Amino acid sequence: MKKQWFRMAAATLLVMLLVGCGASGGLAGSADSIRLGLSMASRDDFLIEVERAAVGAATEAEVALDSINADGDQQAQLAQIEAWADEGYAAAIVVLCEAAAAGEVLDRAGTMPVVFLNRQPEDLSVLQSRANVLYIGSPEQDAGQMQGEFLAEYFLSQPQSGVSDLHSPRIAVIEGDTRGNASAARIAAAKQAMTDAGLEPVYLFEQDAGWQRSQAQELFAEFLKETPEIDAVLAANDAMGLGASDALAQAGYAIASIPIVGVDATAAGRAAIRDGRLNFTVFQDAQAQGAGAVEAAMRMLGGTPLDQADNIQWIAYHPVDASNIDQLFPDDR
Repeated sequence: MKKQWFRMAAATLLVMLLVGCGASGGLAGSADSIRLGLSMASRDDFLIEVERAAVGAATEAEVALDSINADGDQQAQLAQIEAWADEGYAAAIVVLCEAAAAGEVLDRAGTMPVVFLNRQPEDLSVLQSRANVLYIGSPEQDAGQMQGEFLAEYFLSQPQSGVSDLHSPRIAVIEGDTRGNASAARIAAAKQAMTDAGLEPVYLFEQDAGWQRSQAQELFAEFLKETPEIDAVLAANDAMGLGASDALAQAGYAIASIPIVGVDATAAGRAAIRDGRLNFTVFQDAQAQGAGAVEAAMRMLGGTPLDQADNIQWIAYHPVDASNIDQLFPDDR
């Protein structure tokens, strides 16, 4: 059904473009005349899954999608979007390098429709600046709240001898790229959830590892040289949680007694839940985000109302641990 909708939307849009431009001969009579641009801030484990979903949706719609990795360079991303506008691309899908750059992205895009994907603009009022702009992503505070509730339940259910002070666990925090707002929102919500549950954690480390497993492992390994006592690890995504798990194991810590929580439920994260290297993660639906961005772009191009309040399409998070992973992801086996 979804595939049929994409093809119908593409066909309808192509007819509209041909009618509008037929006199000048400006468009060739094929679906390739509809060209979308996808600007990736980076290609970490999760964003690769988002990109794959967007490419798949564009293929189903039989439209062209050019995907470019800005590799964290906001100026390069802006230049690419401006080039797409000048070259007549139909729409741009943008995973922001920097949350504060959304307004400038719209300026560079001109009249071209823009779908902000996964990384939320810092100022949501930019989404109200015109009709053909949308944000698709997941509410970051929900992911953090789920992480904090899991950790609170874990510590409050432990026998008194399990942790030196049940109400003041020592929790190492690994943050993502601080140029965006996802990491800060997740960590703040996790901390608030633990406070609300009556815990008074002592937070350690609190460094930015750029969403990367290797960077988290390297930074955390350096931290562990001082052999600090650690009761848990709160990581803003699975990759950094796995980096911490790697470093702890290499440093000789008993990771079975140190809960590690992440976000995304990537394939690597799910495997780690099953083998005990991660205790908890939160599923962020890469398929819904990536395919949804292409669908939203096609709807805007076809003149279909978006139906989303405040030009935001929220995609819910879902908690994942050893108790429900096989039910949620039976195809992994």
